[in-house]
Amino acid sequence: MRLPRETYQIQQAIETHLPHLSQPQLTGLALWVCGAILAGSACQNAVASALSPWRKWRNLRQYLREWLYDGCDRKSPCRTQLDVTLCFAPLLRWVLAWWRSERLALAIDPTLKGDQTTAIVISVVYRSCAIPVAWHIHKATQKGSWMDPTVELLKELAPAVPPEMTVIVLCDRGISSPKLWKQIRAQGWHPAMRYRKNITFCADGGKRLPAQRFVYRPDTAWIGQGTAFSTAKAKRQCTLLVVWYVEQEEPWIILTDLPPEEVGVSWYALRFWIELGFKAIKSLGWKWDKTRRTDPTRISRHWLVLSVATLLALAYGTRVEDANDRGIAPGNLRAPPKTLAPNHRDPWSRQARTVSVIRHGIDWLRRLTLRGRLWRRVWLLPEPWPEPKAGLEITHHAPP
Repeated sequence: MRLPRETYQIQQAIETHLPHLSQPQLTGLALWVCGAILAGSACQNAVASALSPWRKWRNLRQYLREWLYDGCDRKSPCRTQLDVTLCFAPLLRWVLAWWRSERLALAIDPTLKGDQTTAIVISVVYRSCAIPVAWHIHKATQKGSWMDPTVELLKELAPAVPPEMTVIVLCDRGISSPKLWKQIRAQGWHPAMRYRKNITFCADGGKRLPAQRFVYRPDTAWIGQGTAFSTAKAKRQCTLLVVWYVEQEEPWIILTDLPPEEVGVSWYALRFWIELGFKAIKSLGWKWDKTRRTDPTRISRHWLVLSVATLLALAYGTRVEDANDRGIAPGNLRAPPKTLAPNHRDPWSRQARTVSVIRHGIDWLRRLTLRGRLWRRVWLLPEPWPEPKAGLEITHHAPP
């Protein structure tokens, strides 16, 4: 199928950053992404409807559907089919090509679609949202550990990151494991894993205690080096952070391999952005939760559409937000600012963005796509990682 003229620039961007795709794969992905942007939804019928002014709806719908199929399942069977895992490292390289920082925060978390599908996702967390760069899809009823596929996803991403970049990998309590810890460190990255409050920790020169005992009330934090766990399989030398903000029911128990002087007490707050990213993938953005697809392989290919669309929307939304912060038109901000504007939002502020970055991006991308004139310069300028809230009492462990 020939692409409408309005999709050419999106196709060129995809071709530049995902050069291994064949021409049919490239064409299908460009149609899916462009239609999702125009429709504000990545549901198949909505995408076909948004593109119908340029092509027949029935033909579009069939083409979009078959793009997700294995070659043998298509109306005209063929040998070619899209291996999504080959896109993970190029996707992360694409993010880093627009990235304006020497630090990168990744988060690992599962998300569900009803009681049918589970997606284990690694995302780049960014401006109260997240960009999926690797994922594993399986049926929600499928038994087995998440850990092996999660480790394989990390291995796929490793070649994309330059060795001089600082990378932290944020994981919640259900994801943390010794195997994952070892893999993250083997790649030269730094785990920041949350654990349950009853794990034990022996601070250097001290006694082994339940981790929660290192803080005694809200608005306190403790940080120090020592040995976590007591069993031979799990035991490790690491840094423990116990952080208890007043609005939390219980403290964060975080383990990392970074020394205390190099880790931020509140960096773990970045992990919550992946949950906002899932909202953008679902009800507040691309409407993945409204799709009826159940085959894991086809869903995985559909997630490539969601990933590319999210990346484009956040990059364009960044330019819009940076221009708005400076009181100028987005079209007149042709280069990334060296720093964020002084009035940029405080990550701890209770005042949320009036309009999210991804919403800005979708709205402007739709407008520019219909004109056939996308911006030549877009970027991803991360916000500073969170500093401790005012009033947090921090204790730094000093071995005797």
